[in-house]
Amino acid sequence: MISSAPMSEPDRIEVEARSYELDPYGHVNNAVFVNWLEHGRLCYLRERGMTWASLPDQFGVRALIVRMEIDWRAEVNLGDRLTIESGITKFGNRSFTFGQRILFPDDRIAAEAVAVMVVTGPDGGSTPIPDGLRERLSTRL
Repeated sequence: MISSAPMSEPDRIEVEARSYELDPYGHVNNAVFVNWLEHGRLCYLRERGMTWASLPDQFGVRALIVRMEIDWRAEVNLGDRLTIESGITKFGNRSFTFGQRILFPDDRIAAEAVAVMVVTGPDGGSTPIPDGLRERLSTRL
């Protein structure tokens, strides 16, 4: 079970289940959730004036996902409208953790997820999170 660590004020985006995302059983394929969650993390960054691709120029580092954990709670069907919440639940010295939820309009949870990101320097090895990046991840523009 995914821990319920407090999340920074989460960003929210809306998605709708589309026909090409369905599996042979008629519901959204589990791999689609991974794409939706990645989109949620990217939108979180954009709200803070950055993207994954801009991190090297802005802070001299990259952030790479090293762990992803998803608990699926409910089936999602064609046309379901969902909200993806994304926020930071933890900062380490060289990593930070996103907590995410995919919710139905009635607040039922379709899925919960944790994504651990490690910060790497130009040599590809892990490096401490630059203070400016830590601050930016914590502040919506």
